[in-house]
Amino acid sequence: MPVDLKSIFNVDEATILDAQDILRPFDQLVPIIIEGHEVRLPNNNSLWRGMQFWGLMTGEVTIDFGLYCIAGTCKNCKTRIRRAGEDRKLNVLACQTMVEPGIEIVRLAPGFKIRREGAAPMAPADPA
Repeated sequence: MPVDLKSIFNVDEATILDAQDILRPFDQLVPIIIEGHEVRLPNNNSLWRGMQFWGLMTGEVTIDFGLYCIAGTCKNCKTRIRRAGEDRKLNVLACQTMVEPGIEIVRLAPGFKIRREGAAPMAPADPA
């Protein structure tokens, strides 16, 4: 069953079409942590596209698009992560690393900005 973005994020059809233009097909939103805040990104997509999606849906992530190639050649999207169940941190390219449940982004690449208002999680209510 497709994810009902309209009811989860309360966005208009144009925003949904914009999201569909940038994403690979997905069937669920996966919880991850970005610098201490929970978000839900579409599975089957890179962290880069997932964060772009989250910004489009919520306005909580902004990206300076001029800094990135989104193809892995510039290496400017180097992001520090910790995978679920692991202690070690890894440097990865956000454009080349797929969204995984429980992944934690401990340091974003320059050019990605998170809007932080208080300590409340950024995730929308679970539609279940």
